[in-house]
Amino acid sequence: MSQNQVAAEDVIRRIREHWPEIAERIRPSVIYLYRARDLLLDDVEQLLKPLGMRSSDLDVLAALRAQPKPWQLTPTELYRALLLSSGGLTKILYRLKEAGWIDRPANPEDGRSKLVRLSRAGTRQLDKALQVIFEHEDHKLDVLSAKEQQELGRLLGKLVGEWEKNRLQSADSHDLGPASKQES
Repeated sequence: MSQNQVAAEDVIRRIREHWPEIAERIRPSVIYLYRARDLLLDDVEQLLKPLGMRSSDLDVLAALRAQPKPWQLTPTELYRALLLSSGGLTKILYRLKEAGWIDRPANPEDGRSKLVRLSRAGTRQLDKALQVIFEHEDHKLDVLSAKEQQELGRLLGKLVGEWEKNRLQSADSHDLGPASKQES
């Protein structure tokens, strides 16, 4: 949150005071989710800068590391896993290759394409970045007890799991909710 950004509590209060016709419809929990996401992403960007990284770099390296050895994917598998456009991914891959954090071996199953493989240097860089981020997250979450952190994780996991399941089920129909059903 930038220093000029209004606190989430103030946003909710202002809506209740000055926009009463929607005040009962707003969900503070959703506003808090958006703000938490923004704050965490901003923090991660700031933490990664001294390491010469961006959050998108971290996402790609982590997605590769989560694969079985030799920690590689096709570009298509990678951009689907990360919800990126292929053009956006190309820019990231170029930057990661220049930094030496990925290798681009030929794809033995498709001579026209190259795989994306996490390099040793990329593994070391990812480990450094995650150490900094985990320490920061530990500090940020200290405001909650261990039990509260578990409950928060359980509730967020329930929400995200359901939302992802619904998105996957509706991918063929391009249905993202009631609004798109009404438009059909």
